[in-house]
Amino acid sequence: QQHAAPAGFSSSAASCTAWKWDLDSEHKCNVRRISVQELIKEFKSGLPPLYHEPLLIFNENNDYTAPSPFTGCTHSVFEAKSSLENITRNLPENFNVTLSSSNSFSAHRRTIPLTQYLNDTLSKETFPNQLSNETWYLFGETYSDDWQQMMAEFCLPPCQTCTKELCALAFGIGGKGSGVQWHTHGPGFSQSIHGRKHWVLYPPHQKPTYDPDYTSRYWMEEIYMNLDDEKKPYECTLFPGEMIYFPDNWHHATINLDRYTAFLSTFTTEHGF
Repeated sequence: QQHAAPAGFSSSAASCTAWKWDLDSEHKCNVRRISVQELIKEFKSGLPPLYHEPLLIFNENNDYTAPSPFTGCTHSVFEAKSSLENITRNLPENFNVTLSSSNSFSAHRRTIPLTQYLNDTLSKETFPNQLSNETWYLFGETYSDDWQQMMAEFCLPPCQTCTKELCALAFGIGGKGSGVQWHTHGPGFSQSIHGRKHWVLYPPHQKPTYDPDYTSRYWMEEIYMNLDDEKKPYECTLFPGEMIYFPDNWHHATINLDRYTAFLSTFTTEHGF
């Protein structure tokens, strides 16, 4: 199944000639797609805990200006707040961000001004030959009071344990070609706010072959392209507004396809319910 771009979507990416696949048309989506409206009809109180398969969740007609039928929250409010034009206005002046390395372990940290990170992100592309343990990425270090205030108007996903008390939110920004190499953790959701983000996933028993210090783009271009069809992962590209549910302990990796790719992950508490 091909995943067509929503009507009116325009990629800000430059020429794709350096990539080994066409960013706009070739990636299939073999993850089950379900609208928020259909999901609520199927699960009246939201997605149940520890759901068994990944889902790509979207709004009917790709309309993210109307209030969510699950929470009543309007996605476009946070979308505007986190845009490239507005994000620095919604955080303190001279705001610093903590970056982590984009390998499987996210082991290293560094702190720089947000404006410097944005300039670097917009001006540089992550290439397959770069090592992920030497590539810096904003994600997972957004738990301060300033970040919490920034994320206060984010619309929580449609799940039974998606409450402020049972969720941890993590905001991220990546540039074209960036992402995180294969890793696992507990269940949750990730929503693309700006730009496109490609996801690849395998179930817990099917661990992919990869080098944890190589980039996810390297895996996509050098490993994925040579896999037999029956060995390829679950995969889908998220367009702005769309979200993915990643089940508990599923292997997954991500790759950002546009110069300004902003996203927010909701890590849920689903065990014991």
